[in-house]
Amino acid sequence: MTDDETHHPRLVLLDEADGHIEGRAKYHKLLFNYADEEADETELTFVREERGPYDPGLSQAMQRYMDLGLVKIEEDAEPHEVEQTEKGQRYMSGYERAKMRLDESFRQTKERIRKTVRKHGDKSASEMVGEENVQDAKENPMRKELE
Repeated sequence: MTDDETHHPRLVLLDEADGHIEGRAKYHKLLFNYADEEADETELTFVREERGPYDPGLSQAMQRYMDLGLVKIEEDAEPHEVEQTEKGQRYMSGYERAKMRLDESFRQTKERIRKTVRKHGDKSASEMVGEENVQDAKENPMRKELE
C-alpha cells in the first residue's frame, strides 16, 4: 500500500492551497506536479487529455468530498472555483493532527505537497500547461495512461 492510499493527497493539496484552487484544470496540474516532482510512489494516475495530464480519479474524489460536505465547487464562476468548506477545514485539522501522531510517513507526504503548492500554487493552469514536464506528458497519445 502506498502512502497516498492512506494520505488522501487530493484533499491535503486543497488544504495546503489555503482551501482554494482556481479551477479543475489547475487542480489537475498541481496534482500532476506533485506526482511528477515530489512523490516517490503514488496511487494517482494520469492520462493525457487535450490540456495535458488529467487525474481521472479527481472527479469521483471531489464528488465524495462534496457529498461529505468537505468541499464545494462554484459552478457559476469560470474557471470553477474549488473551495474547502468550514467543515472541511475542521476535518483536515483533526485528520492531520491524528495522522502526524500515528503515521510517521504522513509528515513527509504533507511536506512534499506543501513544496508543490509553494512552487506552483501561484501559477495559472495555462502557465502550468506551458511547463516542460506537462509538455512532455502532452506528447503521449490522447487518453493514454502516463507513467
